[in-house]
Amino acid sequence: MPHREAQRAETIEDLRRALREFLAAQRRLRGREAQRQNAISFSQHAVLRVLADGAEHSAGELATAANLTPASITKMLDGLSRTGLLERVRDESDRRRVGVRITEAGRREFARKDAQIHTAWEDNLAGADLEELEGMARALRRIAGVYDGF
Repeated sequence: MPHREAQRAETIEDLRRALREFLAAQRRLRGREAQRQNAISFSQHAVLRVLADGAEHSAGELATAANLTPASITKMLDGLSRTGLLERVRDESDRRRVGVRITEAGRREFARKDAQIHTAWEDNLAGADLEELEGMARALRRIAGVYDGF
């Protein structure tokens, strides 16, 4: 039994290392995204994903969806608006309220990035069978629980 406990502790430590590697890769990706011209980031993609339903959404809804602060979402929406990927629409019944809606250019850019993301996931997980993929999803959810528990 002590050997099994030691093996378990070693495996959990390996999982922690793998998570740190994953988070480092994510930070590197965000750094590369910041350097790219004419390409939307993953956070912008998350905002456009919400808007892709065709409905008008508030900045608060979009901030929640992209895990951003109100100040960050405002800056992001300004940029996406300047590039023509979304438009702000003033509520006719309450002029203080401003909604956000995706444009056709935004739909095209969202679809392009979405296809790129799906291709990357499919290519990198091509060798994994269904059981392995389900195990990965369960593991990630359990790890999220670890972080949410702090």
